[in-house]
Amino acid sequence: MKLDNTMLSLHQTCPSKYDLRINQNWTMRRKSAALGFGAALHSGLAVWYSCTPGLTAQGTRGRIDRAIDAIERQWPAEHPIDDFRTLGKCKDVMLDYAHTYPNETFKVLGIDEGRPMVEQACTLMTGLYLSCFTCGPEYHDAEGICPRCAVALEPIEYGGIFDTLVDFSSQIFILEHKSTSVLGSTYFLQFRPNNQVTGYVWIAAGLSGRRVSGTIVNAIGVYKSSATKFERHITTRNQADIDEWLKNVQAVAEEIQHHKRTGFWPMRTAACTIYGTCEFHNVHVLTSQIEREKRLEFDYVKSTWDFEKRSDNGGTT
Repeated sequence: MKLDNTMLSLHQTCPSKYDLRINQNWTMRRKSAALGFGAALHSGLAVWYSCTPGLTAQGTRGRIDRAIDAIERQWPAEHPIDDFRTLGKCKDVMLDYAHTYPNETFKVLGIDEGRPMVEQACTLMTGLYLSCFTCGPEYHDAEGICPRCAVALEPIEYGGIFDTLVDFSSQIFILEHKSTSVLGSTYFLQFRPNNQVTGYVWIAAGLSGRRVSGTIVNAIGVYKSSATKFERHITTRNQADIDEWLKNVQAVAEEIQHHKRTGFWPMRTAACTIYGTCEFHNVHVLTSQIEREKRLEFDYVKSTWDFEKRSDNGGTT
């Protein structure tokens, strides 16, 4: 079983939502303004950190031009026209960012040796196994063999894409970009504990073969009227954090397998309107299965979730 943070979060939030997005491949026809803006800005930042400072043909101006070009190419064709997060706003934020951080106190790993560790996709074996699908959850073994029927158990893999890997004060950190409209005094509390951050630290350590101390959360506050805000916060991880995270991955993976085994993906309605309305709320408010299927075909499109690729619709078509 291959998993990433989005899949784990979807299932923990609502198994029925997981079924619609991951198993049935449904997604909204139009990406929200915030997601489209964030994806485009991420593209610009990826180019900004992929260029070697001072060695680009046109220097800093050349890096900025490349970043702006990446934003323009990534900008969604059907972006909401009545939202303040416009293409022009996105390019202005990128310009402000470049002027705020013209020189960094860290070094992007790999930038002098070859491909920089930017937007790095990776999937690794966790060393964990699912319980036996045939014999049931009580039949589980760390060696990957069912103790009852002796069949090989399905391994659990975990992957994703972290933004940038950097060397800061002789320690390795992930630089993780977060655009938000709620950057305030409590914003950074959400990153510890945080499964995405811990998972990225685990991936980066496995990929680089080096100890990764944690993540530098690179927050970018984007507002309708106020000036853009830039803040950074370091959140660390140790082996105990990683071990606990792996146990959580195992537990959620077993829950997913259980629902696959039974064919029933329950709704957790407490999450329907948390942080806005669930993207499948318009489907689940309908009682008839036929009506739900018609709503899906009318308002949604099929798009396979592939966490090793980033595209306009959050998957691969």
